[in-house]
Amino acid sequence: MRRKLTGQDSSGRSAFAGHPNPLLRDCDVRQARIKHWVTALLILMVPVSLWIGATAHSDQQQRLEDQKSSIHQVTATTTAPAESTPVASTEFGASGAAATAVDSRWVYRGVEHTGRVSVDTGSPVGTTTQIWVDNSGDLSMRPLTSSDVVAASIFNTIGSWVLVASVLIGFYHLMRFRYDGRRDAQWDRDIADLLRQY
Repeated sequence: MRRKLTGQDSSGRSAFAGHPNPLLRDCDVRQARIKHWVTALLILMVPVSLWIGATAHSDQQQRLEDQKSSIHQVTATTTAPAESTPVASTEFGASGAAATAVDSRWVYRGVEHTGRVSVDTGSPVGTTTQIWVDNSGDLSMRPLTSSDVVAASIFNTIGSWVLVASVLIGFYHLMRFRYDGRRDAQWDRDIADLLRQY
């Protein structure tokens, strides 16, 4: 029994050593090769994904440094009450309450600016809130933070690997589905030939 198992294991490995296993069909060998290539590419993609993440981190870090000199925080003061509107607001303030955009004013580099700023609904006139402005004093988006830079690099690292993995694994499963069909068809032919002999 031990010799049989040893011989069977040896014949299985010989499929890739130039001595075909009679139990292995051509589609079996091709599927095994595709699986090996997919595995190798997934492993090779790890350092590539790390490089992509490092590049994204460097780019976002440079963007963060640029924003430090181009985006500034100032205090805005509302000039109208933040009354609720008939249409339900989908914005939320820092406290988690519903927010309403109201007319406000702020001063940047000695120049007064006006615009609509979001504050908690129900806030009275004269409510102050911190906003972000560009070098011209106009409203701007919140600048990046160190956490945003780290999150972007992690997302690019994992996302690039998952994207490639999805394509490769999807390709493997597609080929396995095709080879399963070929194997089933060949089994049907072999069984039919065997039954005709009797």
